Amino acid sequence: MLLQQIRIECKKIGDPKVAVEQQRYMKSTMPYWGVKSPQLQKICRDLFKDHIPKDITEYCKTICNLFYHATHREEWYAGIQYARKFHRFIIEENVPLYIEIVNLTNWWDVVDSVAQNLIGKALLGSDNLHTLLKTWIQDDNLWIRRTSLLAQLKYKDQTDFNLLKDLVKSTWYEKEFFIRKAIGWALRQYSYTNPQAVQKFIMENENNLSPLSVQEGMKVILRPQ
Repeated sequence: MLLQQIRIECKKIGDPKVAVEQQRYMKSTMPYWGVKSPQLQKICRDLFKDHIPKDITEYCKTICNLFYHATHREEWYAGIQYARKFHRFIIEENVPLYIEIVNLTNWWDVVDSVAQNLIGKALLGSDNLHTLLKTWIQDDNLWIRRTSLLAQLKYKDQTDFNLLKDLVKSTWYEKEFFIRKAIGWALRQYSYTNPQAVQKFIMENENNLSPLSVQEGMKVILRPQ
């Protein structure tokens, strides 16, 4: 029911011209309705009030429905909003579901949000963080590897920097733009918390890191005070 309601509302207000531009920008094979982000947020805010999950099963079932039966990309975005809204269900038990979403969507607009807002949040403080991120960094799917690099993005002083360094070292040889960018982003984000440690790591490994990773990782450290 929720997916159908979202679809009806998106169809009402979607702009076909905007949809074409959105699809072009995102290089998406999946079409858009042409609904802008603030409009979609309002649709979701209004509809979610009548679709509060009573338990974890309903939460997971709704997310699966939104992702696996979506016809337009805004429906995926609604799925992300739904998954994030009900905080009490963002738990380690649901990490396999979130990984499914990464494998299904395979693009940064969904993957990055899943990595930091769902997987990262679910694994904060988990004894399994190290094992899971070390496993994902070896995955054949680059988006799973990117997820591994970005999962600690919001951890601040709870970041396991030794783990992050190991993940970076496992992927710094890659030529893939989205991996190099993720390495730089992860280092830059931690540099807000510990700039000295990040700068030391980058300087010691500059020959191994790509110029893009170095540039991104040093942005905060080198910006004018």
